[in-house]
Amino acid sequence: MKRSIRFIVFVVVALVAAFSSADVPGAPPPGSPLAGVSLRDMRKGPDGYFQQLADGRRVHFTVIPDLQQFADELFAANDVPAGAAVVLNSRTGRVLALSQYHGEAFASPVDDVALDASPPAASIFKIVTTSALLEKAGVNLNTELCYHGGGNSLQMENLIDSRELDSACRSLKKAFGFSTNAVYAKLSDRHLPRDVLHQYAERFGFGRPLPFDVAVSPSEVDVPAERLEKARAAAGFWHSHLSPLHGAMIAQSIAQDGAMLKPYIVERVEDAAGRPIYEAQTAYLGRTVEKDTARLLREAMTVTVTDGTARKGFREGNHPVVPGIQVAGKTGTLNGKNPYRAYSWFVGLAPADKPEVAIAVLIVNSPKWRIKSSSAAAAILREYFNKR
Repeated sequence: MKRSIRFIVFVVVALVAAFSSADVPGAPPPGSPLAGVSLRDMRKGPDGYFQQLADGRRVHFTVIPDLQQFADELFAANDVPAGAAVVLNSRTGRVLALSQYHGEAFASPVDDVALDASPPAASIFKIVTTSALLEKAGVNLNTELCYHGGGNSLQMENLIDSRELDSACRSLKKAFGFSTNAVYAKLSDRHLPRDVLHQYAERFGFGRPLPFDVAVSPSEVDVPAERLEKARAAAGFWHSHLSPLHGAMIAQSIAQDGAMLKPYIVERVEDAAGRPIYEAQTAYLGRTVEKDTARLLREAMTVTVTDGTARKGFREGNHPVVPGIQVAGKTGTLNGKNPYRAYSWFVGLAPADKPEVAIAVLIVNSPKWRIKSSSAAAAILREYFNKR
């Protein structure tokens, strides 16, 4: 687990410098209208969130004030060690909320948690694996596989069929909704060469600079050649990193039938005289999957919320947290040690049939869990749909 220790460093070691333009690709160059923009310097004014720069420029941000404030207060109320939520208009890439929080328990936390890609992608990477299986392996959502083990770890024996041990069977759709690691390990071992899995990771933006209005840490991925480690990577056991912003972009592309759009948080910039010198525009980045594959992914993601790993987070007793809106998503959970950190992910979209928003929530919990990412996502989505 040496790799796991490396991945949890982001919450215990100072990485403030990681977000300087010299270190992270994609930072606006000097002289750009966006030079100097900082999410940490966003302030709430009568007309929304803004930043006043020393040279007189005024930056107007896209976030919805009430939604931004709600997410900020949600993290603070639960005093999570670290957390971030990104909500996008899935049809334009406009950032509707970008909230990030770190508690006092971290001596030198990352400042921009929403933009940092040190956290493990965990089972969010199953979105990539599922896409490759559907498009390149001749597998469909009803393909069923019997398995054993794999709940908290994957070993070589989990890749091999066993009449004695394989006591449960699941379709790919159910395996996605319940995040069944052993099914993903078996399917990827049999059907996905290393280069195909890596190709699909790149399609979703892993290993590439992510264009944004401020510098973003790229989400790295390593698909090993060794058989067991490749299967582990496909199931989301380490080997891939993800930022909350990138997680929201992945969900946005699925919401938009495979078209990934550039996210933007700066609406416009005015010079010292109040004249506009920059205005945001929607920009197409590329295709992650085919339209039919995106539809199938949304179908599988719906199972996560209705029956699977996010069901509890999206229900209050017998009632849905977001009434009248079907949410689709994927959870991810992975624990690190020394010190213990539990990474809790939810990446999703809503409504599932005609998406208008994409969301990613990351919460890093200590041994005492404050809140799960699915519960936080449900609360944020309820706030959005109640007031839209």
